[in-house]
Amino acid sequence: MLFTTTMLLAAGSTILVAAVDKTAETYGFHALGTVIRILLPLAGLAAGVYFIETNALIGWLK
Repeated sequence: MLFTTTMLLAAGSTILVAAVDKTAETYGFHALGTVIRILLPLAGLAAGVYFIETNALIGWLK
């Protein structure tokens, strides 16, 4: 299906992060925008690595 729950959650969270970033920049919180742009992708990368390292099925496929 095209509009699965996971896809809608991912799209909604992307729009939410972009809106928070733009709002923070507009109201003068430039540091918050920088943190969102740098730390959020790094946190996603760390979560992905953690998932790959601890997932039993992926470990079985190695």
